[in-house]
Amino acid sequence: MRLRALRGRAMKGPFPRLIGVLWLAGAPLLAEAGTATAQLSVTATVQTNCSVSGGTLDFGNYVTGQPDDLDAIGTITLVNCANLTVTVELDGGASGNVQNRRMANGNAQLAYQLYRDPARTQVWGQGNQAFQGQVLAPNTTLQIFGRIPGGQNVPSGTYSDTVNVTLNF
Repeated sequence: MRLRALRGRAMKGPFPRLIGVLWLAGAPLLAEAGTATAQLSVTATVQTNCSVSGGTLDFGNYVTGQPDDLDAIGTITLVNCANLTVTVELDGGASGNVQNRRMANGNAQLAYQLYRDPARTQVWGQGNQAFQGQVLAPNTTLQIFGRIPGGQNVPSGTYSDTVNVTLNF
C-alpha cells in the first residue's frame, strides 16, 4: 500500500510533465534500422610485358681482300609478345646510317649490312625498312641476315659494331 501511495504521488505534480518533455526532446535522436546500397567501381589496366632480347650476329673469319661476300645469320628474340602487331627497328650502329653500316677496329672500318630477308635484298633499318608483323607465339625468334661485301682490304684484327634494336607494339 505504501508503494502505491508513493507511486501515486510521483505521478502528480510537475514530475510527469518533466518526463514527457524529456521524452519528446529525445525522440528525434531515436532512429529506425534500415539499409542503404551503393556501387564501388573497380578497375585495372593490364599492359603487356612484351620485350626484346638482344642477340648476336657473328660473321666468323673474313680474310682481308677475299673476293666473295661473307654471309651470316643472327637472331633476336621477342619475349611475351603473342598476338601483338610489332615493329622492330635496327639503327645504323656507330655510323648512324642504316645504308652505310661499319664495324670498327680502331680507325679501320669494315663495311657490312643487315637484311630482313634471306636473299639479302631488303635492308633492315628504321621506319619503312623495319620489320613489321603479327607475332603469334609468346617467344618468337627473328632472324637477321648479315653480309660483309667481298673485296675489302682492311688490317687484321677484331671488328665490331653495336646496333640498337627498338621494339614498338
